[in-house]
Amino acid sequence: MQAQASFDALTGAPTPDLAPERETPAAPPPQTIAPSAPTSGAQASWTRALLGDNDAPALVADLRRMGTGLSLSALYGIAVGTRAGGLALLEHAAAVPLAPLAIAALGVPALFIVLTLFDAPIDPHATLAAAARGTATTGLVLGGLAPAMALFVTTSSTTFGAALCTGLGLVAAGILGLRAFLRALGARFQDAPDGVRAFSGFALAGFAVFATALAARVWWSVMPIFGGGL
Repeated sequence: MQAQASFDALTGAPTPDLAPERETPAAPPPQTIAPSAPTSGAQASWTRALLGDNDAPALVADLRRMGTGLSLSALYGIAVGTRAGGLALLEHAAAVPLAPLAIAALGVPALFIVLTLFDAPIDPHATLAAAARGTATTGLVLGGLAPAMALFVTTSSTTFGAALCTGLGLVAAGILGLRAFLRALGARFQDAPDGVRAFSGFALAGFAVFATALAARVWWSVMPIFGGGL
């Protein structure tokens, strides 16, 4: 190697770098991680979309809830009418929704007037929304029980047994619907003065008794399976 260096010196050739330094690779530019867009989660169920909040105007959403609840109640009536068939299908389909409709049309406005007399923090929109949720809850329960009720009333050996099963389904749906209504309306009185809350509690309890009696009277009078008729 010394001889090679001497030869290069004599010839004037540049001496090659026998151990070239390795270039340090340039550091990659810093990468910025864009924040991922928030996911909306799982799609809401149909029940949650019906009973929960949505983007529709308040009046439209409340009327939609009430109409859906009444339609599902009519489905329960059709299931009960399968025992007799024929015209009984339509009679029961029209009879079952009459009770929640009568409560919403007669009892709820009267309750609103009584509450406003004592300066309760309530307004027509909140009252309508509570009535719509109660009706929708009742309809959901009745619609869910409709297939089983059709089986019970058609396989029951006696009319009394079919009527008893029908009545139990109506009682369960009525209790849950009334509970949904009272909870939705009672939430408005949490920050009210003690006197207003106490009176509102008595008013809601009285409404519960009235709604129960009215629903029982309507269903007993108009449903053919109970001996009534439209």
